[in-house]
Amino acid sequence: MNTLKIAWLFPDTFYLHGERGNILALERFAGLAGLETETDKIDFDTEGFSPLDYDVIFCPPGEIVSFPSVLEWMKPYRTEFETFIGEGRPLLVTGTSIALWCSRVKRFDGSEFEGLGILKAYAVEKEAVYGDDLYYRCTYHDQTFEIIGNQIQMADFINEGEQPWGHLLYGYGNTGKDREEGFLKNNAIFTNTLAPLLAVHPALAAEMIKAAAEVKGAEISEIKWDNTLAEQSFATKKEFIETKVTRLTNCKEN
Repeated sequence: MNTLKIAWLFPDTFYLHGERGNILALERFAGLAGLETETDKIDFDTEGFSPLDYDVIFCPPGEIVSFPSVLEWMKPYRTEFETFIGEGRPLLVTGTSIALWCSRVKRFDGSEFEGLGILKAYAVEKEAVYGDDLYYRCTYHDQTFEIIGNQIQMADFINEGEQPWGHLLYGYGNTGKDREEGFLKNNAIFTNTLAPLLAVHPALAAEMIKAAAEVKGAEISEIKWDNTLAEQSFATKKEFIETKVTRLTNCKEN
């Protein structure tokens, strides 16, 4: 009961942008909560996999060209993934891998393939890759956060009825045409934010552990940590973004 099980999906296939930091953050904050952790790397050779054996699932970003083979492996577990999300267990999906969970994926060469269909959304691969900072406000597990990260947008994600994860204050988000960033289904986060999101926003990592423990029915200790460095880093990045916005505004006016 006091062991938190984490599934790390396809770490050797989805290896972009240093996402291992999210796993390290989950393990650290589970430890602060008084929980042991068991992290399993799930890949094509994994036998006896069931999403419902886990308390948290992490799906990092990968190259879109690899998605059809991954989807072939994942689709038999679609119902269990839906149950996992429906029960409120935390799932974190980052970057391009949002496309896996959409209804379909349109590639820039005109071809298409079906996704898991868990999100009421579809993905459109971009021929030109867009990269910039990302700054948004969001709510998770009844707590409000401001998140600053990075985005390399290899696909647009067209919302067909899902709750957005965040409201953009700066950046591209799902399409660059509205203020929506990612999607949220119960405690499942689908975000364009890359690199170690949970490591640089530890309060969000703490809430994911609390959500997982709540569903699991596990008693946890009060989670305490020194947030000084994270707060200072956030303030510096926010100042940098505000400076960029001011410069862009002045350029447009001139």
